[in-house]
Amino acid sequence: MNTLYLRKLSVSLLMASLGFLSLSALAGQDSNQRLMIEQTIKQQQQAKATESAKKQADAIKLEECKTMIDQTKHTNGS
Repeated sequence: MNTLYLRKLSVSLLMASLGFLSLSALAGQDSNQRLMIEQTIKQQQQAKATESAKKQADAIKLEECKTMIDQTKHTNGS
């Protein structure tokens, strides 16, 4: 085989392999990526729910403290 043919073959193979690489890089999410995204979203939702429950519990405690203070004032004031 002459060198021109080998050079053309090498360039063709290189271009084809680069094309396949770029297509696989542009492909959609695979199952592992999708699973990681779903887990991240679930963890964010759980964190929001936990924070909301904590705020609600704090509000209840604050209200109970206010009630106790009011009761103490009425008891001591009478």
